[in-house]
Amino acid sequence: MLNIVKDFLLNLFFILLPIFTIPIWIEQRKVPKHIKQHLLTIFYSFVIILCITIPVGADKVSIFDLRQIPLWLGSLYRGIATSAFLCLVTIGYRSLFEGAGFFVTAVTSVLVMGTSIVLSKKFLQLPSKHRISLATALSAFSGIITIGLAELFHGIPSPSVLLSLTYLLVQPICMFIACSLKEMVYHNIALRKRMIRAEKMEAVSHLAASISHEIRNPLTAARGFMQLLEQHHLSPEKRRQYARIAIEELDRAEAIITDYLTFAKPAPETVEKLNVKTEIERVIDFIRPLANMNSVEVRATLAPFSIIGEREKFRQCLLNIMKNAIEAMPNGGVLQIYVSIEKRRVLIRISDTGVGMTKEQMERLGEPYFTTKEIKGTGLGMMVVYRIIESMNGTIHIQSEVHKGTEVSIYLPLSSSHLPQEVRKAKKIFAVL
Repeated sequence: MLNIVKDFLLNLFFILLPIFTIPIWIEQRKVPKHIKQHLLTIFYSFVIILCITIPVGADKVSIFDLRQIPLWLGSLYRGIATSAFLCLVTIGYRSLFEGAGFFVTAVTSVLVMGTSIVLSKKFLQLPSKHRISLATALSAFSGIITIGLAELFHGIPSPSVLLSLTYLLVQPICMFIACSLKEMVYHNIALRKRMIRAEKMEAVSHLAASISHEIRNPLTAARGFMQLLEQHHLSPEKRRQYARIAIEELDRAEAIITDYLTFAKPAPETVEKLNVKTEIERVIDFIRPLANMNSVEVRATLAPFSIIGEREKFRQCLLNIMKNAIEAMPNGGVLQIYVSIEKRRVLIRISDTGVGMTKEQMERLGEPYFTTKEIKGTGLGMMVVYRIIESMNGTIHIQSEVHKGTEVSIYLPLSSSHLPQEVRKAKKIFAVL
């Protein structure tokens, strides 16, 4: 009896293996639709072959196994074509073995196929619990038909009576287990898809609400100052002041939209080979007036490594980081930019001696509209930085301590062309330094 249970469990393992592995593998690998439609059918046929090859018990009259469970599952869930294919596999493979049970296999397989063709469309429309109950009942019915035909045409030997009764009990139980787990797996996959879709919609809604709020503020301010310009008693100086403020607010709205588009754009438009040293020097020249206004000393140790990316986006990324660093040092300090190479990746390290950030602030860094600058910041700058670095296949690491400063480390892939030559040049440069 123990050997019988062990063999039934082995058959059940064969059945459950594709139920768990194939749907999850399909979702993770993003298998093409035309392959996805036939993959489960092929695996169900393999399961049928394994069940027949390693039966629960065999004699000269019949072979007992759980081949009908994958036959039912494939036929009910996959439709007419799968049902016909699995029926042919079952009959064809069973014909390779000796024993009088071939006729019983052929009759029951055709019966399963015919029943599935009639019920498959209605079966898929049923609730999950009803599908499990119906599949279990059909499995029990086909088991009874199998034992009945075997007894009618061949007779069941006395040693096989216990095995036959066990088969009648075990097959519907195994079908209930297999069908329940199959429904659970597909329910979890569908639930995961709905959660991902809901998260995306929530992110879009949050981003739309945030950008609407951020743009409305400067537009409202600009509109107010333009209305003030209609007053006839204003002096020319006041008119110029109001016009300048209105233009500044409109520029602020434009900057918010630019940052949003940079974040939303999925990939670089014009990818080219960039010299890191040259690009950083350009950004430093642009940012130096702001650094001088804040009494910030800029120190740079650069090397001419090459990376692949979009020039304007890369400059914007560096500009956002350096601007944040300078604004974090309102009473002056030192801004250091250092470039080196680590494991064939370009390292750009930008550090400041400013106010730093708490652990809670660092965890939220890069979230849409999170800023440590209160009313002075939009919260889009670092979000854009993360997006640009991600589009360049790079990574970014940030370390910070309150009142001691912040260090931003950017790792970008080194350009594949002339890679050994650039590494040798870098070694010579740092040897001199």
